Amino acid sequence: MTKFEWAPVRYRNVISLLNNPFYAGVYVYGKSEKQTTLIDGRARRSYGRSKPFGTWDVMINDHHEGYISWEEYERNQKQLAVNNYGFAGGVKSGRGGRALLSGMMTCGRCGKRLGVVYTGNPQSRPVYRCQQANVLGRPRCMNFSGPRVDAAIAQELLRVVEPLAIEAAFEAERMHRGQQEDRHRILALELEQARYEARLAERRYAACDPDNRLIAAQLEKSWEQALQRVKELEARQFAEQPKSIEVAPDAFANLAGELSAAWNAPKVSMRPSTAAAKP
Repeated sequence: MTKFEWAPVRYRNVISLLNNPFYAGVYVYGKSEKQTTLIDGRARRSYGRSKPFGTWDVMINDHHEGYISWEEYERNQKQLAVNNYGFAGGVKSGRGGRALLSGMMTCGRCGKRLGVVYTGNPQSRPVYRCQQANVLGRPRCMNFSGPRVDAAIAQELLRVVEPLAIEAAFEAERMHRGQQEDRHRILALELEQARYEARLAERRYAACDPDNRLIAAQLEKSWEQALQRVKELEARQFAEQPKSIEVAPDAFANLAGELSAAWNAPKVSMRPSTAAAKP
């Protein structure tokens, strides 16, 4: 019987999957290479150095049915590269701090990206300023306080998101029900298989020659184990019966207000969550 052991997802596993062309139905070979360098007059070889996209030794499109199309895979690669904090010209991802628009604005005069500095005591008040400072004796293009700008953007963001909050909550409830039904269906299949194995073990024990005590004892033990398995699955099935929960539409009437309260809660961290990356 096949068994699965569920574990928290790791960030590197997700990135490895998204970067693998096999995910898009493409077989490739030779994605990495070895490199030889001279160090103190001796050759040193390093392995596993990734080769640039498109320089692989073998690349077979439509090798098998992929989960996504090749066009979608290429778009994903571009987005992953843009999400990289150190990618030149890309969107800078948030790295903590209370500035809402960190890495998202550029100077309207010189086109340089606006940086963020924090002032005050403690340093928690963001200030946006142009990164083009003292170039050829030129003054900084602009420098302005961040709280009022961030508050205005946050207000507009919540205004757009709030109408979707109730529908999102209902969708989460529907997904929860679907997961419960899936678990119940899998458990029912396991129970059916266990009952079949118990009946099979019973028939084998009944067909055994009583004088062959060693074989009879082994068959009897297998039968008892199969019956114990059935008993455990029946107990699980009874304990994990899907609960019927009727949710009234007005149950989420205050959800929009709670979203705003959560957004403005002083103890909410501004740093992006790393739960998936570091379980």
